[in-house]
Amino acid sequence: MRKLLLSWAFVGTALGLGIWATVALEYDQNKVVLYYLMPYFALCMALQYLWPDRPNRFEKGEILTDVLNNAALLGLTALQGSLVYWMASAGSGLLFQWGWLDDSLAARNLPFWAQVIVAWWAFDFMFYVTHRIAHEVDFFWRFHSVHHSAARLSFLNASRVHPVDITWRRLVPLFVAYQTGASPEAIIVANTIGAVLAVITHMNVDFRFGPLNYVFGSNEIHRWHHSNKIDEARNFSVLMIWDHLFGTFVYPKDRTHPERLGLFNELYYPRHHFWGQLWIPFAWKRWKARQAMAAQAEGNQPSVVAARAPSSGGDAVEEPSQHAV
Repeated sequence: MRKLLLSWAFVGTALGLGIWATVALEYDQNKVVLYYLMPYFALCMALQYLWPDRPNRFEKGEILTDVLNNAALLGLTALQGSLVYWMASAGSGLLFQWGWLDDSLAARNLPFWAQVIVAWWAFDFMFYVTHRIAHEVDFFWRFHSVHHSAARLSFLNASRVHPVDITWRRLVPLFVAYQTGASPEAIIVANTIGAVLAVITHMNVDFRFGPLNYVFGSNEIHRWHHSNKIDEARNFSVLMIWDHLFGTFVYPKDRTHPERLGLFNELYYPRHHFWGQLWIPFAWKRWKARQAMAAQAEGNQPSVVAARAPSSGGDAVEEPSQHAV
């Protein structure tokens, strides 16, 4: 019970302070990041050493890879700034601007906090859709596999992402959120809420959220998403409502952790090599051929099976999505 109360207190306080800071800083996204989210991230990092769920043992090259990924993500976020600015101004509520939908239906006509809820739900729904596509469509999985190459959850590897993967999976949900017609201020508050909760999903902290695990994707829930077993690797959203609705919610009662996290077949995958991870989606067929040759040399069949029927034009084994690499 003590862990449950402390876990609830942490997430409640983090959300409350985040919302308060966003309003107090007059919805200035840059100031919110600098004065609230950065200190919050530092606290999350510290908690992993004060209250760890699993020992903080790192493999060779793991920390450097994750630090470089975090630095790259900061730079990418800055580069995306102009596009986000367009979304918040000329690109907001396009269906209402073009007269395809009556302006009375725009979310900005709702009370402010209702706008926040609409924007957040719209964003998270599209996050669910794009995240699921990234697992189930081979082309997108090539990029998203980078995120699943880590063998443990930690604050640092939450940003272990390929630039192509994070760009489309961030901007598409954000674009849809702006199409609700919610005010930019409401969307910034929704973004703060999402950022606070998203970090918790990857924290290596011994949280116990109990019933809240059915509501949002805590680290207790998200660790199953990183299981190397396809039938366990679900839980695609931050708000669990979408996983409940579409039958992708996984929360086993008989155990608290997956047997193993990471990729199904890691042979020759650049798990802790930043530049190798940037290149692997573009060398996918070569990498799979190398795996197949290794399997044949051992007298075994390749340790992957087709996620879809092979094309009629050849006998090559298609790389399955959803972790099975």
